Amino acid sequence: MPLIGTLDTGAAAAHAPHVRTLATEAWELPDVTLLQVNWECLHDPALALTPPALHPSIPPYVAAFAMKVPESPVGPFTLAQMRLVVRAGIRPRAYCLGAVCDSEAATEALREGWGYPVRTGDVRLAVRHDRIFCTAALEVMEVAVGDPEPIAGADLLAFDNLHLIRLGASEQPAIVQVNPEYAIHGADRGRPVLKLPDPGALGMAGGIRLTMAMTGFSFRADTTLPAVRFLMDPNVLAVQSTRKVDPVGA
Repeated sequence: MPLIGTLDTGAAAAHAPHVRTLATEAWELPDVTLLQVNWECLHDPALALTPPALHPSIPPYVAAFAMKVPESPVGPFTLAQMRLVVRAGIRPRAYCLGAVCDSEAATEALREGWGYPVRTGDVRLAVRHDRIFCTAALEVMEVAVGDPEPIAGADLLAFDNLHLIRLGASEQPAIVQVNPEYAIHGADRGRPVLKLPDPGALGMAGGIRLTMAMTGFSFRADTTLPAVRFLMDPNVLAVQSTRKVDPVGA
């Protein structure tokens, strides 16, 4: 039997973003700098953070993700996310545990339009000759790629996001899938760095215990954040409960 997540989604959904409608206008985000570090973590505590609709990756690992957006419908912003890599059926996805954004306007829009579990805080992403790095809300997360070397954009796997939300007037718990699109201009791979001084921050609830570094990369891309396209029941396996969102009826 395949393993499934053991998260108490009812309790978790009580603190999840409230998304009133899924009919959100897409955002076009030009010239974005993005950074991802993958890192293995201990199995059992990570499984407790995974909704029953999803399967853990084997081995379990996180994909810390950051993006610096110079232009958006609500102005510039920088966003850092802690994501647990899971499978929805056989497809790898990144379940977002928590995020920090440096813009109140972007925080509100990302929560209400796409269900990002994000709060406002200090986030900084910088590109230097010897590393690309992001720090989020002092002593919450540091993620970096050291000694970067150019690679082909086709080598990257950034993952689509999954977010636990409260949906519509009934505030029924649901998981939405967010599928950013990237037109990549250039990419680099390098030595991964990930530091998580506060194990209770970013929705980790002490359940992310890092073990072994995997990969780190950054890329520059024109990015599209489309409206939510897929929806699933958090307590029913994704292969059974995933449905496509009707943008007219959303």
